[in-house]
Amino acid sequence: MVRRIRLVLVAAIVAVFASLVAAPAAASGRTDLDRIHDRLLRHDPGAPLLIAAHRGQWRDAPENSLAAIRHAIADGAEIVEIDVRPTRDGHLVLMHDETVDRTTNGTGKVSELTLAQVKSLRLKKGLGGAQAPLTSHTVPTFEEAMLAVKDRAMVNLDKGWPVREQMYEVLRRTGTVDHGLFKGSPTVAEAAAFMEKDPEILYMHIINDGTAGVVGTFPGRQPVAYEVVFDDAADPQVQPATLAKIREESRIWINTMWKNLAIDYTDEASLRDERLGWRTVVRSYGASMIQTDNVEALDYWRDGGDLDRYGKLPGNRSIRVEAEDFAPGGEGVGYHDLDPNRCTVARLDEGVDICDLEGAIAVNWIRAGEWLKYSVTVEKAGVYDVSARVSSPYSPAGTITLDWGHTESGPFSIGNTTHHEAFEVQPLERRYLGKGEHEFVVRMDENAYQNFNLDYLQFDHIGR
Repeated sequence: MVRRIRLVLVAAIVAVFASLVAAPAAASGRTDLDRIHDRLLRHDPGAPLLIAAHRGQWRDAPENSLAAIRHAIADGAEIVEIDVRPTRDGHLVLMHDETVDRTTNGTGKVSELTLAQVKSLRLKKGLGGAQAPLTSHTVPTFEEAMLAVKDRAMVNLDKGWPVREQMYEVLRRTGTVDHGLFKGSPTVAEAAAFMEKDPEILYMHIINDGTAGVVGTFPGRQPVAYEVVFDDAADPQVQPATLAKIREESRIWINTMWKNLAIDYTDEASLRDERLGWRTVVRSYGASMIQTDNVEALDYWRDGGDLDRYGKLPGNRSIRVEAEDFAPGGEGVGYHDLDPNRCTVARLDEGVDICDLEGAIAVNWIRAGEWLKYSVTVEKAGVYDVSARVSSPYSPAGTITLDWGHTESGPFSIGNTTHHEAFEVQPLERRYLGKGEHEFVVRMDENAYQNFNLDYLQFDHIGR
């Protein structure tokens, strides 16, 4: 009896303590979505920058998958951009392309497939592609996506303006109308009429060279943001007066995924130098919302991180060697058949092709038998993890060997990253390096298929 009384007393004390701890949160009833709304509706000069994840966090999961949505939120995005399309039998699913070919193991237009047919497909890794590996993930419905973000984040509804009424009904049914950011470039009258149907509807208007004049012409409630697309600093939509007018009642949304969305201010250029990307679109063009393919890096920079240190170990434990900084003389046997659609800026050195891939300066169009000589200065002797930042949509992508003069290591297989511009750091080897300068050669196997891009090599000191 005494033991039972003690247990009851302990349980009562625990319950009271738990209620006291939970009381502030319960009393406020505030969710992550509420806090995002507070920030979204600020237009003052100190309004915090909001991050939108392009097609979700496709670096960790297939684009437009539920896992990509969850990873994007976990990595710091307040907004997840998704693409919405209708199936043949009238259901809404997440799919960027008109067809399912690139991102799944199926074929055909979404509009010609039933929901059951779409649901039977499996999504490919990352950005997909003909040779991308399959995953266990499936295509989500729009309703499933909204339930995944409920109270946690907003969604930017791309490709969905033609089915806006149907999307609205899903949002209303799931209690997430205030989570959706509708977008499009219809007439002002059409957009205004849609906003009038519900005060919770949030709308973003897309403007370019030909539509800059619509800013300030919306009757009544204004768009919560304008998506500003420009490829020249002289474009009318990015003139100071126009940008100032937008900021009076709306936010400025700028895309930095690839070139000509915001001149050359891209994610990859930002990783080289913040002034080549995010810093400029924020300070010179007033961006208060950025859509990105590099969620973690942008969140790191937004929090005050130095991009020169991004991806490196603390202190001076990492050494980075840029791929284009190879030693001159005798490198490569390239054909010089550069594709202008892939190589916007080229430099040819002894057969080596160096291109600007959406802001990343990389050695690319790598072929069998090519080789590159580098030197690395080691300030602290010890064991180093050697890795390479690479990209390729192919399987296999290539095989390389590291020749250190007295020893060779490898061969190392380069993995499929699902796109030429989808760079990722892949481990190569672990080795001891003494203090001083070391020369090494990166050799492409003559007997293996080679088609990958090399951004840099990195040496991370992990111990003695």
